[in-house]
Amino acid sequence: MLKRRLIITGILIVGIGSFNLLNKQSEVDTAIDNKEPEPLSTKENELHFSTLSEVTEKIHEKYDELEFGVSSNSEIKLRVQVKENEEYFNSVKKDIESIAKNVIKSSTLKDYTVVVERMDLSFVTVETENINKELSHIALSLMEGLKHNDLFENINTEYQNEYEKSITIQTSIKGSDKDAHELAMEIEAKVNEILHSKELNSISNIDSYEIKILNAKGKKVN
Repeated sequence: MLKRRLIITGILIVGIGSFNLLNKQSEVDTAIDNKEPEPLSTKENELHFSTLSEVTEKIHEKYDELEFGVSSNSEIKLRVQVKENEEYFNSVKKDIESIAKNVIKSSTLKDYTVVVERMDLSFVTVETENINKELSHIALSLMEGLKHNDLFENINTEYQNEYEKSITIQTSIKGSDKDAHELAMEIEAKVNEILHSKELNSISNIDSYEIKILNAKGKKVN
């Protein structure tokens, strides 16, 4: 049986419990770059996400209890930020770097430089903490509600800003024909049911999240 992994993305990378977090670009990276990254096409985004997801999975296979985040930025760097004490971080740094390099060497991120560093939490604000809690609350509720669905694999919740929020459900649906679409719509209906349940009634503007159901190849089918 496939081991499901919860993936949460947002505007910062902060470890929550034993979950691993995946982030496209952190607030800190944006401040350092001081420039807007080139927008990716839908296909590029799918491949990009898939590779970051695989890096996260491979690290977690070996270091199951490790708290870390995986991100990329416009400087063509793939960052793995580890939330651990300095001694332990130094003991695993080279191995984590090797794992990440091995994953990306034949991917669309093959030209990216891998940077493994201890996580800097100095930039965390109350607002970003609350956003992170919201993302994790939504993802955990969906994980619980979908755990018996054989097609469900991973969840990615993303909050770029007030107007760009999404929930992406990775599935094992094959193809993108009418049958695939119908299966995706059934999952979307269940997602909506969970989002409007009593469990999540404390979250305002829950309908502002875009729901994306992806097939086994990462293509949107809903």
